[in-house]
Amino acid sequence: MKQTLHFVSRKTALSLAVMSALSTFVSAPVAMAQSDDQNQAMEEVIATASRLKGTASAVLQERQNQAFVADIMGAEQISRTGDGDAASALRRITGLTLVDGKFIYVRGLGERYSSTQLNGMMVPSPDPTRSVVPLDLFPSDIIESLNVQKSYSPNMPGHFGGGNVNIRTKSIPSEFVFNISGGAGYNTSNNEDGYFYTGGDDDWMGKDDGTRELPGIIADALRNSGSTGVEGITNLQTTQAMLSAFNWDIGPDEKSVDPNYNLGATVGNQFQVGSEGTLGFLATMAYDQEWTVANEKNGSDLGGGCDNSGERCFTKYLDGLSTEQSVRWSGMFNVGYEFNNNHKVELTNMILHDMRDRVRNRDYFDANESEEGETELRRLDIIFEEREMITSQLKGTHNFPWLNFAYLDWYVGTSRATRDAPDILEATFEKEMDNGAVVYEGLQDLAATNLNRQYQQLEDDSDTVGWNFAYPMSGENWEVEWKIGGDYWEKTREAQSIDLGIRHFSIRDEYKQGVRLDQIFSPDNIANPDFYTSATGRGLFQDGTADGDKYSAAAKLEAYYLMGDAFINKTWRISGGLRWEQFQQVSIPYQAHTDLFAVSGDDIADTVFNKDELFPSLALTYILDDEMQIRFNVSETAIRPDMRDISSSFFIDPLTEFLVRGSPLLRSAELKNADLRWEWYKESGNNLSVALFYKDMTNPIEMVELSGGEGTPQLLTANAEEGELYGLEVEFLQDLSFLSNDMAGFFLSGNITLSDSNVKIGRDNPDSLYNQQLRDALNASTVTTSITNDERRLVGHSKWVANLQFGWDSDDGNHSTSLVYNAFGERIIVPGVSGNEDAQEQPFNSLDFVYSYYPNFNTTVKFKVQNLLGEDKEIMQENLTMWYKEVGTKVSASFSYEF
Repeated sequence: MKQTLHFVSRKTALSLAVMSALSTFVSAPVAMAQSDDQNQAMEEVIATASRLKGTASAVLQERQNQAFVADIMGAEQISRTGDGDAASALRRITGLTLVDGKFIYVRGLGERYSSTQLNGMMVPSPDPTRSVVPLDLFPSDIIESLNVQKSYSPNMPGHFGGGNVNIRTKSIPSEFVFNISGGAGYNTSNNEDGYFYTGGDDDWMGKDDGTRELPGIIADALRNSGSTGVEGITNLQTTQAMLSAFNWDIGPDEKSVDPNYNLGATVGNQFQVGSEGTLGFLATMAYDQEWTVANEKNGSDLGGGCDNSGERCFTKYLDGLSTEQSVRWSGMFNVGYEFNNNHKVELTNMILHDMRDRVRNRDYFDANESEEGETELRRLDIIFEEREMITSQLKGTHNFPWLNFAYLDWYVGTSRATRDAPDILEATFEKEMDNGAVVYEGLQDLAATNLNRQYQQLEDDSDTVGWNFAYPMSGENWEVEWKIGGDYWEKTREAQSIDLGIRHFSIRDEYKQGVRLDQIFSPDNIANPDFYTSATGRGLFQDGTADGDKYSAAAKLEAYYLMGDAFINKTWRISGGLRWEQFQQVSIPYQAHTDLFAVSGDDIADTVFNKDELFPSLALTYILDDEMQIRFNVSETAIRPDMRDISSSFFIDPLTEFLVRGSPLLRSAELKNADLRWEWYKESGNNLSVALFYKDMTNPIEMVELSGGEGTPQLLTANAEEGELYGLEVEFLQDLSFLSNDMAGFFLSGNITLSDSNVKIGRDNPDSLYNQQLRDALNASTVTTSITNDERRLVGHSKWVANLQFGWDSDDGNHSTSLVYNAFGERIIVPGVSGNEDAQEQPFNSLDFVYSYYPNFNTTVKFKVQNLLGEDKEIMQENLTMWYKEVGTKVSASFSYEF
């Protein structure tokens, strides 16, 4: 069977930008294609070996030819494992683990220790809780390859820890392509009915039609009068108008969810323009809708006395159903022009949109208020969240044969990332029981309890520009390529959160009764003066919005580098150089509901993060022969605080649901990195590599729990004193033809990472950065720290990570099958305090099956089963479940046809 494969081997290069200090351009690395002769030589391949090994040969060749340690995953490999987005696919790469379905941990370092680029350019993040782009935004349909560089090179940003992830999207095709695809699936956990609500008319598009937005009458009151605008109302008609302006059609109702489905289409072509020019385009569109019904649990406030036994327990615990609808759609349009094989300009436009709408209806246990069989509680919470990224990238590559084959590449890009959560709702219900029967249910009858509604918005805008120039030189037994470049990148952020409470005690008892919010807050009840405990309606609303919940932030990076890449006697390769960066960042909080700063000008100046640094790097490769080589890399890098990290405002971590705050006193983490890797590239794509790595860290950035008090636990982003990480990686791909000729269609591939880490916080040193930041966070001159372990593993670090794939391709090329396994060891999610153990995410053993059928050259039928073992995700502390989520087994089938 004949299969057309498009392989582009790329060189990474940087660009030099000359601009004013406050220019709105930004820079980042960009990829450059090799000569057209090389591309055409690889355009069409007769697939006589396995499909995976065919594409693996291309990416392995690219990996072998790179000067620095990197792992690469191609589009066919992603298709083979059946992963639907970049995040899911990257967990297959050596030493990478996936957290919260969105963020990649490289070699056990948290997501802040990795950086993400799109086609070599930096892009903003629509997630206010993380410093990097959530990788689940990028559907696999648009991905040509994923490049994870694990050792630092000067043509990359100095913000480098575990590695840099470069998502390379599909480029202009060399011939006409047009294909359509569609699929459907089901999750076994969806057998149980969930709870949901009507929503808006545009929910199927992943957009709110205005149903959930903050009512204008309330927005005006907040904007015009500050916090007194809703709390000081003394007019009943105004109170009624405000309350009725909310959307109360949210039940929720029982719902039997629909099957999951997806649609996609791609069209592209290339045309001859004149005698030496070609003009091409590529357009892709994809839509995906998925429903999930799952049991979900959360525990907090670890203590004792939950029952008469006195055993340790979480004094607050939630257990029940989560029902979630997710809608994703994406579009990409690329257009490019190439002239005489030496000059190429390409424009890439992309929009990625992701919506999740989740309703959780769960039993709620509170040791202070619950009494089994008499008084029981129920918690309802709803979140509707839209994330969107729009990016335009213009880049050019130019080869100059007349100048000793020097080359120049350049790029400019602009991106906008937004997050809109127009109505996050939480309500607590109380059930009164008598002999096991419910005699009353309604809003919790407790003075301090509110029905809470939050409205959150975030917009990040970034611009980038840059260029690189490379000049090759050669002698009798040596070759060297000198590179110079520069980057300029700028990002601005506008974010705000409004927190409103509707006080239960302001509603008369007889009107609190009901199991549905639209029943309690019906139009008749709202219009009835007897609904309110106050004749004027005063005190119904509580404004929980604080100073700093609205903030503006900006960051700017200017960088230049010089490096060389030399071959000596075809045996030694020496690459390295120096990079200079100046990084500036500031975050300015506003007074609640105003455009007035919440801090003085002097305080703003004190929080400006401004630092220039030099980052050296050296890579040495010893080439034993055409198949085998040994690499050694050393470098110095830094991990800088993100915009949210230097803000004193709180946000909710989406995984643990703890409150997290940053520190204006936060400093960069400084890293010294070393890598040693032996690589063996055998015939037919078989390969084996073994690597050792080590990282020494000064002032590593960690999350530390603040102990004391009740309510939602709080985490502080702080600097530890020192840390280190070291480990071993093994990776292989081997067909089974050595057993017998009949086994030639079978192959085994995989990787394993064994590592350990240690971090010292500085608990017992009063002058440590951690203690300084803790005193500042608590606004106290002295504090008593109570973290349990002053020395421990890094947050998020797993001692082992394993991936294994067993595959088969039929002799006629019409069938292929893969059994794919992924697992990781325990990793700390929340460090313990007050003698409590660290909370650790438990190992998750993922086993997936993918079968593909190719009845003819144009058609592909695919069948997938994910999580065959039926495992669930869980975080444990003191042998108690802090967090649990049912995953279920997903079954899906898809069809694609290429015209």
